[in-house]
Amino acid sequence: MQAFLYIEITAETTYRKPLPEQVKQELPEVAVLDIDVQSDELLQHYALRLLRESDKAVACIKSDETAPGLGKAMPLLEELFQEKEGRLILLLGEHPRLLRMFQARPQVNFRQVAEQDALKEVKRFLL
Repeated sequence: MQAFLYIEITAETTYRKPLPEQVKQELPEVAVLDIDVQSDELLQHYALRLLRESDKAVACIKSDETAPGLGKAMPLLEELFQEKEGRLILLLGEHPRLLRMFQARPQVNFRQVAEQDALKEVKRFLL
């Protein structure tokens, strides 16, 4: 199974998220889940399960410097810090703390990309 997980860690979350919609449209065979720092524990549990059970997964983290903190996203981030074959983490936006956390883990397949390039990276990795 292939998966795409979109995690929004921003001060203001939006209901409409273009990137997950584009992934659903262009890669219909990929399981897509989007969450934010306000998501409840059940949704967080599904996100962890999706990451652990997929053969190939892309986790895309949209963040900005004004985000109040990592809060409820920490269990997911801890899972993403683990080295796992077939996993790519994309960071969209500027979040110095997250960037340092990922850069300190060279075993993790991680890239910081511009939002307009994210779909191309997802397709390149999953196809």
